[in-house]
Amino acid sequence: MRYLVFFEQGDTNYSAYVPDLPVCIAVGDTLEETRKEVAEAIKFHIECLQEDGEVVPKPTSKLSDQTPEGVSAEYVNIEVDTVKPKKQSVLPFLTPITSRFKRKMRP
Repeated sequence: MRYLVFFEQGDTNYSAYVPDLPVCIAVGDTLEETRKEVAEAIKFHIECLQEDGEVVPKPTSKLSDQTPEGVSAEYVNIEVDTVKPKKQSVLPFLTPITSRFKRKMRP
């Protein structure tokens, strides 16, 4: 997948955000470090969505002809595993207990 990322230079560091993945941000001391950090943040964000059984937003943002002063934008390519892992029970140790309870409750 190819996500649009915006980079901003602050007084002492760089920051990056991904419009298609709200709350997916990264910071770094250099632009190159921030690129690496945001790529990892995107991967982690997508993995968490998949583990929670959530829909992974498709990249829809387009690169505008104009960006605000001090902001740059570029696309970041991310390899995404399209196989959704099975959602695990939050309390797996309760599964045997609840299944025994259900068997006893059947008429």
